[in-house]
Amino acid sequence: IRKIACITYTNVAVATILSRLGTSSDKVEVSTIHSFLYKHIVKPYARFVANDYDLNVAKMDGHDDVILSNYSFLDELKQATGQQRITNNSALVDAIANSRWKFNLAGTLEVKPDYPRRVDNYSIKNETYSQYKKMAWSRGVVHHDDVLFFSYQLLIKFPFILSVLRAKFPYFFIDEFQDSNPIQVRILELIGQVETKIGIIGDKAQ
Repeated sequence: IRKIACITYTNVAVATILSRLGTSSDKVEVSTIHSFLYKHIVKPYARFVANDYDLNVAKMDGHDDVILSNYSFLDELKQATGQQRITNNSALVDAIANSRWKFNLAGTLEVKPDYPRRVDNYSIKNETYSQYKKMAWSRGVVHHDDVLFFSYQLLIKFPFILSVLRAKFPYFFIDEFQDSNPIQVRILELIGQVETKIGIIGDKAQ
């Protein structure tokens, strides 16, 4: 059954839109962008890139932002990156929690915080963030931001997924488009390049 995809950015907005749709809600799939991408791209197709990123698909169980922070894990992370002198684990976890996937100048995705972080008077090495991702993925842990990373990689490497999405959802309605980050915008652009029509609502949308 073909439906209209209605993408928003908070669970509160999802509930509000569903209540306003009333009996017409069966014709529209309303979800946050992360939930939509996980359901329709990451969950069904992650196995296609699992070997490339050492992703343990068998242990994947949804997505959240709970950073792995038990002692043995952080100890392994510090050993892998040569940062055993760092003792303030809370500050290290906070730095990891504030890292995000972003496009670099070459147009590829890399994970890093908004500004360089220091812990115990030591600068956290840039490789810490990518190493954390590798170790988390090998345990089947996928964070919200990783949903964007894997969705983008899958759409770029396997364009047939775009055809599947367009067949399921001939129209995409984007609520509060101004809240989209560059990766989300690029994913929506990829989906909307052919046939599919994307409607945008938001104060800054054109």
